[in-house]
Amino acid sequence: MKEMFSTILEEIKSRGNYRTIKYYQPLSSTRIRYEGKEYLNLCSNSYLSLHTHPDVLSAAKKSIDEYGAGICSSRSVSGSIDLYEKLEKQIAQYKGYKRALIFPNGYMANIGIISTLTGSGDVIFTDELNHSSLIDAMRLSRAKKVIYKHKNTRDLEAKIQKYHSKGKNIVVTESVFSMDGDVAPLEEIYLLKKEYGLQLFLDDAHGTGVFGEKGTGVEEMCNLTGKLDVHMATFGKALGSFGAFVLSDPIFIEYLINRARTFMYTTALPPAALAASLASLSLIEEDTAYKETLWQNIDYMRQHLGEAGFDLKDSIGPIIPIVVGGDAMTLTMQELLLEKGIFLQAIRPPTVPEGSSRLRLTVVRDFTKDDMDYALEALIDTGKQMKLI
Repeated sequence: MKEMFSTILEEIKSRGNYRTIKYYQPLSSTRIRYEGKEYLNLCSNSYLSLHTHPDVLSAAKKSIDEYGAGICSSRSVSGSIDLYEKLEKQIAQYKGYKRALIFPNGYMANIGIISTLTGSGDVIFTDELNHSSLIDAMRLSRAKKVIYKHKNTRDLEAKIQKYHSKGKNIVVTESVFSMDGDVAPLEEIYLLKKEYGLQLFLDDAHGTGVFGEKGTGVEEMCNLTGKLDVHMATFGKALGSFGAFVLSDPIFIEYLINRARTFMYTTALPPAALAASLASLSLIEEDTAYKETLWQNIDYMRQHLGEAGFDLKDSIGPIIPIVVGGDAMTLTMQELLLEKGIFLQAIRPPTVPEGSSRLRLTVVRDFTKDDMDYALEALIDTGKQMKLI
């Protein structure tokens, strides 16, 4: 068996697709120390830079003194501390839904929700670039999976007309696609939902805290706040903490509590994560300046990268894909940027389609103008060297 795995790993290496873990020490919200050298971190998902905010850190520390380091059991076995109730009520109100249920992370939430909601005889219509957690969830559901072209509502409608079943018919999509940074045509999908009597599941992990006037997510931006059947998002991106939540009708939440295996049979989140999420949520509810400053940085980076000649695809938010193409070339660009003090990881298949390996750059609120100018100079110089611009 070892020989078989060694052969497979050598094949992966030969394609330039071998993954290693990079261990680093965080120095601030934007800088890290890796192998003894300081780098500007351009691949954090902490878009609002709240994971180092003093109020968030203070809340997490205080919760440890009051509740301990961990729960050490599932909520089904040992009950739920009151921080769960507070956070579930606050996130539901913030997002415009009647009820919320917290899961340990986004992957487990998607697995639990979709595999519980659907079964044999049902049909799931899924965007071809949906996240791996959604793909795995659909595999476990036993429902028929029908893939439609990325963001193509004409293709989606044609597939609905062809495969619409007597069972449940559900459209599953991300709001902001995590590797491309583009946004689903949610208004158009919602119209199809209404016309054909579908259910609509939205993964708003990368939209929460970033999009919409109040920052509640892509639903708000599309004037659809609280109108979808099932909404999933996370505390581990813009909110700077850890964990995920599902929003829906109270009956469906009760059904998940009783049937979702990734909720019932896993250890609950530690108090520090819940307290940190509560603090982050309070900050962005009370002050939209966090989101506004982020968007100023996004606009600055996008303008200068676009003017330099980078193809930013259809991305519109803090996620900026710099598509290189080949796996080996993408690793080369990663190493060239490391030499310039830029930490930016190569994203390769199976995370993205073959031939579209990329550097997934993310913009965060705490970037200073000097940070961004330094990053732009390094990216533009390297892009020219790689003949991308």
